[in-house]
Amino acid sequence: MNNEDVASIILSSNYSGAYDQKPLTNEDIVQLTDQQRSIIYGPTLFAMKYRVLPCTVNQSIHSASGHYNDASTFNSIGQFLACTRGRKWSSKRKQGGMYHATSAIHFIVNEYKCDPNTFIYDWSYDILDKSSLISKVYIDLGNYLSVQFNGGCISPTNVDNPNDLEPDQEEKIFHCFSNVKIFHVPQTADRARTLFEQLSKFKLFPVTTATLQMVCHDAQNGFYTSSIRMNQPHIIDLKLHYGDEFEIIHEQLLEILQEKDSTGITFLHGPPGTGKTYYLRYLINEIKEKSLIYVPPDLVNDMTKPGFLPFLMQHPNSILIIEDAENIIRDRIQESFLPNQAVANLLNLSDGLLGDAMHQQIICTFNCDVKGIDPALLRDGRLVIEHKFDKLSVQNARRMCVELGISGNGEDIHEPISLAEIYARKNGAVAYLANGLGNGHTTTMKNKRPLKKRNQKADPFLGFYS
Repeated sequence: MNNEDVASIILSSNYSGAYDQKPLTNEDIVQLTDQQRSIIYGPTLFAMKYRVLPCTVNQSIHSASGHYNDASTFNSIGQFLACTRGRKWSSKRKQGGMYHATSAIHFIVNEYKCDPNTFIYDWSYDILDKSSLISKVYIDLGNYLSVQFNGGCISPTNVDNPNDLEPDQEEKIFHCFSNVKIFHVPQTADRARTLFEQLSKFKLFPVTTATLQMVCHDAQNGFYTSSIRMNQPHIIDLKLHYGDEFEIIHEQLLEILQEKDSTGITFLHGPPGTGKTYYLRYLINEIKEKSLIYVPPDLVNDMTKPGFLPFLMQHPNSILIIEDAENIIRDRIQESFLPNQAVANLLNLSDGLLGDAMHQQIICTFNCDVKGIDPALLRDGRLVIEHKFDKLSVQNARRMCVELGISGNGEDIHEPISLAEIYARKNGAVAYLANGLGNGHTTTMKNKRPLKKRNQKADPFLGFYS
């Protein structure tokens, strides 16, 4: 930036950041901006350049707290700081996220015509791996605008990359910054907002696992819960997996389930192998605001026991997931080896007096025909959504084969086929669809050999520029 850039901005005569009594010395600026905490301190660097104190804008408050999952971070002098876990992130709203350092800085260099030799930054160097990592960098963009990236880190190995950014290492690992601050004066506030919008194109989002509270029972403790983690399946296109109308059904179901103080029953049914459990894993990872109580198939019959409802009362405003619920939703008029209390419990939880107090949503999955279900469970206002999972059409099945990279692209498919049969064609992955929720982390029949780590790409400026 040259003197003409500064001259093009005319500050207000009574701007609070200005100091007109006498010219500020560097010592005055350092004292005003409290630079002692860090050599790279944006307000000080901005004030030393423009002789005024800056306004500061941070990223959205939705991402102001928490840690990223499996992100290795470094402090201001480049030392390894921590490996943190447990960042909660909503995949629906795309809250939080990290800025891909390489893409963001490459953009600034080209868009704002910045010289990398003018940057001031902290970095670390691994002499064994011969790799570098920037932990903090301050960049003056000229004309009363500057940006500071903080929290240099290595991304988790599993990230959502909506803009298809190129990774810095072979194993889809990115060099990232956890947050950004922009410094400006009131006259350049619009430019600061524009810069934030531009940088949003370089965001990555850690993919986290949802947590289920699985119902357990023993003679000593009665009913209690045990936490299990649930991986999110790789579903890019819901229409491709479940038909053209399913995306609308998913959005409706997600909205209803996340409503506060809501009640109702959802039936997800269909033949084995059509992807009910696979979709349920996806749905569970989309729900962030409510607790999820999971009843495994071997405990479904125990829902008729006297202690079950008192146990559920400890989990109000939650979502109850009942897998393989055939036996407890059958028509009570027909003869059954189970007592009718199971259906009565569901009715009370859905819209009875107990439902008014607990506000609990219920999801039941099953394989039987919906015609065999107790009619009381199907009444309007009680049944929220009922969806039958079925085989994919020939067209969608072939598209799925192309998406999965299956040899032949499914040209030999001439009649509807189940989702499990398609996945079985790729690496024997039928187990990925067939296993119940209680298995937690899903597996495939063939183990993949892990990729060997390789040093980052050799670029001129610490991996930032190509």
